[in-house]
Amino acid sequence: MSDASNTSVSPTPIGIFWTFFRISAVTIGGGYAMVPVIGREVTAKKWMEEKEFYDLFALAQSFPGPIALNTALVVGRRTAGIAGFCLALAGILVPPFVSVLMVALLLDGFGNLAPVRGFLGGAAAVIPGLVGALLWRMTRTRAWTVWRVVCTLCAAAAVIAFRSWA
Repeated sequence: MSDASNTSVSPTPIGIFWTFFRISAVTIGGGYAMVPVIGREVTAKKWMEEKEFYDLFALAQSFPGPIALNTALVVGRRTAGIAGFCLALAGILVPPFVSVLMVALLLDGFGNLAPVRGFLGGAAAVIPGLVGALLWRMTRTRAWTVWRVVCTLCAAAAVIAFRSWA
């Protein structure tokens, strides 16, 4: 029976950073889409056995916050201590941070152009429909009481009165 400590390879600090940076930069679909990629990477690099990864993933699920970030943090901590924790944190957060920063800079420079305003206006117009469709699906599975109807109507009135979607 193989022990994880006999077969694992210690990652370099830069290896931890670049592994999580690359996963974060190219994975689409959110945290639960990233977790299998993280598992494949860390087991292929022999940082840990598959069973140990699943144990760490289960631990990561017990923490509040995004699952991919939590998984990266526990894997980084397990493989390289506090330095691994910090480098996994940086690696997984830098790509979305840079992406949001680039979009903000682009909007700052080009946000007043008519095509950009039109696109953003159209995108904003779709959001209430998406939320409405989600709410409709949710309401079909709930038992409606007078209290729930009153709360729903009050919440809708507050959203409309305060234009909180804008």
